[in-house]
Amino acid sequence: MLSGANLNLVNVVGLLIGGLALFLFGLDLMTGALKTIAGARLQSLLGSLTANRFRGVLAGAGITALLNSSTITTVLLVGFVSARLMTLRQAIPMIMGANIGSTLTAQIIAFNISALTPFMLAGGYVLYGFAKRETLRELGGALLGLGLLFLGIEMMGNATRPLRDYQPFIDAMQDMRYPLIGVVIGAVFTAIVQSSAATLAIVIALGSQGLIPLESGIALILGANVGTCGTALLASIGKSAEAAQVGIVHLLFNVLGVLFFVFAIPQFADFVRLISPSAPELTGAARLAAETPRQAANAHTVFSVFSTFVLIWFTGPIAKLAERLAPVRREAWQGPGVPRYLDETLVEMPALAIARVQLELASLGKQVQVVVEQSVSLAVQSSTRALSAVTNEDKAADSLSTAILTYIGKLSDAVQSDDEGRQLVDLARIATCLDAIRDVATTSMLALSQRRIAQSADVSRLIGNPAGVRFASSVIQHFTLAVQTISHPDVDVVTRIVDAKAEIEAQSDLARQHVMSTLQLRNEGDAFIFRFANDMIEQLNEIARLSRAIAKATRWLHDVKVAEPAAEAEAEPETEPQA
Repeated sequence: MLSGANLNLVNVVGLLIGGLALFLFGLDLMTGALKTIAGARLQSLLGSLTANRFRGVLAGAGITALLNSSTITTVLLVGFVSARLMTLRQAIPMIMGANIGSTLTAQIIAFNISALTPFMLAGGYVLYGFAKRETLRELGGALLGLGLLFLGIEMMGNATRPLRDYQPFIDAMQDMRYPLIGVVIGAVFTAIVQSSAATLAIVIALGSQGLIPLESGIALILGANVGTCGTALLASIGKSAEAAQVGIVHLLFNVLGVLFFVFAIPQFADFVRLISPSAPELTGAARLAAETPRQAANAHTVFSVFSTFVLIWFTGPIAKLAERLAPVRREAWQGPGVPRYLDETLVEMPALAIARVQLELASLGKQVQVVVEQSVSLAVQSSTRALSAVTNEDKAADSLSTAILTYIGKLSDAVQSDDEGRQLVDLARIATCLDAIRDVATTSMLALSQRRIAQSADVSRLIGNPAGVRFASSVIQHFTLAVQTISHPDVDVVTRIVDAKAEIEAQSDLARQHVMSTLQLRNEGDAFIFRFANDMIEQLNEIARLSRAIAKATRWLHDVKVAEPAAEAEAEPETEPQA
């Protein structure tokens, strides 16, 4: 037996901490690369959320497998529910699926492929550092991260090898046979490092040295599933009550799952041994080292799949319990100038953040549309009091536009692909076009209106101008279509808007001709009205031109699908199927 004097605890702890740091860095590097590669796929997976609970489970598992982190998936769901892009009931199956998807990492690191680690590191470095194609560079980053991940596990295994004969450590492992001790240790450690994969990596490192029996490893894994809920709960702080409910659902799901197994760990361990590869030719610590890593990974997978299979039928009661624990209170009304969809947690995931910017720009476009319609109407028939209402609408739109452009600026520092960079440029162009249209409506048109009021000019003859009315209606209609293409890009609609240039110009000419034929220009009043009408036509032409620019800018975005707000999504039936 080794005594405390013969064991260099400083060296053991140093190697263990260093290996854990290397594992977490490799996991982070691999996750970052996978986020970039999987950006478009994330959007298609999110598009399946509203279908039914089982597709929600698959979407949650798929996104977590792509991102390599159930924590990231759950934090994303907090943002989606907070922005009301998703209801709590739609989020619950995804939370369950995220737990299943997270077991993929466990299965990967349970393989003993340390001999391939140097090749992963070398190949990943070459691709990451020298590949010209962006996709190959990201694949290199993922491979390099995977190599560092296995290198970290190997370091932790080497660090714990001397503990085989260290009696205090052996006694501590025996204590973890008591379920509650292991669960608490696993939960606390996972909450601190914010990674259940790190806890599982330590379990596998200890198991690979024959230092931990499966029963103790299962207790730590159960605790890790509870501890990983802390990040989602923290992410919900400061957000809506609906977002807090997501964190509570995640905690409820994992706590209920742990209760299924915590009092039957020996029986659960026997089942896992039955379905896992065995090494009967070995004995003692050597057999534990050969069998425990794969058994621990399988235990994690069985736990998540079984818990989901049982609890998927009770999404309704779980949602109601979460709603009671975090009731929705009457929140202070936020004005139209406050962003609704922009989420700071998505800045490091441009593929998802771009979709949020599209939604916010569409919201801004609708506000500008109201301003334009009011300005056109008020230009020919208004009072000074009516003009102040449009000014208030303009201030709200200006505030929202500033928030959007600031968010785009943050995203520009995070994008890693040329396509995302081009999309951000086009989103910024859309924002500036909307600002320019707003400026036309609230500066140029209202200035004309104020001059008309000051002159006490009677422009009733213009209101009865059919050519002018048709021209103004066409401009507003095409601007409305352009706003719709921001969140729902459609090549056919874009082509229709762009090709309407000649038609708009022809209507503009007809409107001018009608003005000329209507006004005889026999006095100063007619001259003022003539200039007024022509200035109005020029401003409408400018709005039409900017509308075409908006439509053109959405062409790069036609492959980016955005989630519908929950109020517009098809709701799942309230009735819960019977198990």
